[in-house]
Amino acid sequence: MVGLAIGASISNPGIAVPLSFVMHFMGDLVPHWDFYSNTTDEQRRVGWRPIAVMADLGLGVAVGMFFTLYALWVVGNTSLALNMFLCGVAAVLPDALAAPLMFTQKPNIISVVIGKIQSRLQFQAPIFWGLLTQVLITVFAFLVISNSLTQ
Repeated sequence: MVGLAIGASISNPGIAVPLSFVMHFMGDLVPHWDFYSNTTDEQRRVGWRPIAVMADLGLGVAVGMFFTLYALWVVGNTSLALNMFLCGVAAVLPDALAAPLMFTQKPNIISVVIGKIQSRLQFQAPIFWGLLTQVLITVFAFLVISNSLTQ
């Protein structure tokens, strides 16, 4: 949602797309909770967690596509739609690049480097406080996106 909000509010993709990528890492500094908080490698690969991560990814793609297509079809602004799409992709790219760390025994070097950066920045919070910060950020991002789409 943060990437979409950046794409909706900063019209220059040369600024908005790299900023969306960097903001992912800044978001890791905010106390939050995820499905892999305080887990072992084995717990990350079996059971409900991989399914939850895929469901979360699917929901994120659906939300991103909804706002992108809304900007394209309802608002009729191709530039806004493209910028939001690119920023949404850039914002989730660090997690996509690090995904092989979670799902394979032999990740590539890019995954290892991104994973090390993220693990140094991650601020894992207890579930209540972690989800609270995520909800607040999501609501704020939604308000920014909504405001940009109604102007």
